[in-house]
Order: sequence, then structure tokens, then C-alpha cells
Amino acid sequence: MTATFLFGVTFGAVAGAAGISTPAALVMSLTTFGGAAQMGAASVIAAGGGVGSAILTGSLLNLRYLPMAIAAMGAYGGSRWRRGAYAQLLGDETWALSRRPDGSYDRRLLLLSGSAAYVLWFAGTALGALSVGFAGDVSRWGLDMVSPAIFLALLWKQLGEPRTRVVAAVAATLALALVPVAPPGVPVAVASCACLIGLVK
Repeated sequence: MTATFLFGVTFGAVAGAAGISTPAALVMSLTTFGGAAQMGAASVIAAGGGVGSAILTGSLLNLRYLPMAIAAMGAYGGSRWRRGAYAQLLGDETWALSRRPDGSYDRRLLLLSGSAAYVLWFAGTALGALSVGFAGDVSRWGLDMVSPAIFLALLWKQLGEPRTRVVAAVAATLALALVPVAPPGVPVAVASCACLIGLVK
């Protein structure tokens, strides 16, 4: 959970440096609650990309939650609105922490860990966004490199299978080829579509 808070601080700082207002960053954390998606969107805006490219990038990065939610849906109950609220708390860490050895999910642990992560993420975002005025240029503190470092760390764990290595290679090739000719944000969005290769049997 400490990592969630620190990641939130980093997002708040990067968002502020990208020109995203503090209220906008806080609303984004409340409604999106997806570290990779939010950081990706902020990175696109920081590079000069448009809102559409940022939304597309964030949406593609958050698509991984669809199969995760389907796997954990047995832990949810109640009305449609209640299930929707519970699903908002689903994250990479909470999904992994609440999984039982038999493949089912612990509803209580899922909700408790999700609620804690939600609060810490929002608090970290607030601290990071408010600190931009004092910290100045985030590149001086190396915060501009946190986003690519986090994405690399997330990717590195997934490179154990040949298929994932092919996906990573295709995504990197697409991004490098488009950077010189495409508007900011487009290379990331197009490269993210490479994840669909993983669905091919």
C-alpha cells in the first residue's frame, strides 16, 4: 500500500507539471483510479497530445481490468449499482491479494484492500499535485522518468512467455516508427493496440 501512495504522489506531480489542474487531477483519481492509465494520459498531455489521445491511451491501458473483473465477479453481490461501486475498487494489487488458492476471490479482502488503496491513491495525488508549486520542474527531481520506469517494471514481469515478448517487440517497433511522423500521444495509443495480439490463439 505504501507503493500505491508513492505512485499517487508521482502521478499528482507529473499531472501538475503537464498543466493538469489540481482539481482535475483529483477528479481523475476519484473516477479513473488506474495508475497506469492516469500516468499514461498525463504523459500524453505533457508531450503535447490532445485530450482524445490521452483518453484513448488511458482506456486501452485499463482494458486489462475487463478479464480481471470477470474472474473476480463471483466476489461481488447485491444490486447492479452496488456491484458497479465494488468494481471501482478493483486494481492490480487488490485483485492479486484477494485471490484464494482455489481460484475464487475473498470479497471482504477485496473490498478492504481496494478501499485502502483508493484512499491512499487519492491522498497521494493531492500531495503530489499540491507540491508541484514548491518542487518546480519535475525533471530536476527525476519525476519525469518515473512513468516510463513504472511501465518498464510492469512490462518486465510479463515477458516470460514468447507471445508476450512478441507483443512487446511489436508495440515498441510501432511506437518508434510513429514518433517522428505522428502527433504526440498517437504512438502510445497505437502501440497499446498491440496488446490485442495476445488475444490471438
